Amino acid sequence: MFYLLGFLISLITGFLLIRLLCGNKLNFIFHLLLGLVLGFGIDGTVCFYTNILANQFNRFIPIGLVLAIAIAAFQASRKNLIKDIQALLKNISGQDRAKYIWGFVTLAILAIPLAISGHYFPLGGWDAWSCWNLKAKFIFLAHENWKDMLSPSFWRSNTQYPLLLPLINVWFWDLGGVFDQTVTMLNSIVFTLLTAGILLFGIWELTGNRLGAILSAVIAIAIPFSVTLYTSQYSDVLVGLFLLSAFMCLLLAQKYKLPKLKILSMVFLGLMGFTKNEGLIAAGIAALLIFWQERKNKKELKDLIFIFVIASLPAIIFTLFMAPKNEAFINGLTSSDKPSTLTRLMVICVYPWFEFISGKWNGFWLLAVGGIILSGKKLWQSTLGTMGLSLIFYLLVVMAYYQVNTFFEIQWWLSTTLSRILFALIPTIVLWITLGVMGA
Repeated sequence: MFYLLGFLISLITGFLLIRLLCGNKLNFIFHLLLGLVLGFGIDGTVCFYTNILANQFNRFIPIGLVLAIAIAAFQASRKNLIKDIQALLKNISGQDRAKYIWGFVTLAILAIPLAISGHYFPLGGWDAWSCWNLKAKFIFLAHENWKDMLSPSFWRSNTQYPLLLPLINVWFWDLGGVFDQTVTMLNSIVFTLLTAGILLFGIWELTGNRLGAILSAVIAIAIPFSVTLYTSQYSDVLVGLFLLSAFMCLLLAQKYKLPKLKILSMVFLGLMGFTKNEGLIAAGIAALLIFWQERKNKKELKDLIFIFVIASLPAIIFTLFMAPKNEAFINGLTSSDKPSTLTRLMVICVYPWFEFISGKWNGFWLLAVGGIILSGKKLWQSTLGTMGLSLIFYLLVVMAYYQVNTFFEIQWWLSTTLSRILFALIPTIVLWITLGVMGA
């Protein structure tokens, strides 16, 4: 029951804030989907500022602050709120009603394998036990001793990684007053269905192609290997969700001629930076490319930079002032014991191709290559070009890090981590290629 209450509070808070930003100009379904994504981000951010920075462990404070944000948003928008909601609901008729029915039926079907996987693996995967859920338990159960989780003795738990996913789970535990493993499992499923929903309804809205939208959501979510990772309770799911949401906001801003949606895009990128170090790198690259794309509009650019910095503050504060030294790092450019070698570079250049043809992906990457070839230059124009360059530059930085950090044996490291890095990009890659193929 408390999980449903937390879900509704998060949804209402995000919905009201997006309504303040966009009025009734944005499709109702995106008010709901993007509102819930924003609500989850607010939950974790509020927990960071209260539980971590203020070292305050009264569980009612984070709950009260999120409710205060929702009440303030309601007060600011109540004059036209009912009128705007009625206008939004009017759009749910005729063809739009059929769109929602098809969309939610697809999401319900996609929820079945996720629920089965979550049922049989309620504790998630290895990194959930040793990293993400362990951090959440420290924050929730250790009270003023939560900083013990940053001890060098816990270096295998990736102590230098940011805390958004654990803090979102803690916010729900605060609401119920008890640690409940079910929360982490349910959140992983909700994050996945949000990813599928934003992808499905976004492509449908941008292209008008029902079949293409449904197939895109199925391809991105239903690969058995992806289902396993989606329910593993890893932070990679949040990386994928925020990156997809950020680019979807940019595309919808163009369609609706609604520049304020770009602000929401910056918020999502800032939140993504607080998910894990890879998310911080991807957020920085995507933000810089978006700033370059918007460089002609000086006033709007300044606003976007300001919002991105504000949304990134938790990631900046944690990374610069709280995160411990990365014990699993050796600079191979200066180390004589474990230097960066040409052999290592050759493995890094060759291994991804074997990953792409691995049977665990069920031919996804071969299909992606076909889509890229079929789309041609359309993938490199306007916002699609920004998306494509973001993906390429991010992967190049990741490959460079594999080369520079020689702490781990490279073939083992690639075999255990590269698939998850690629997995987090799949929803955005599917969006990018599908819009290119359909000429949107």
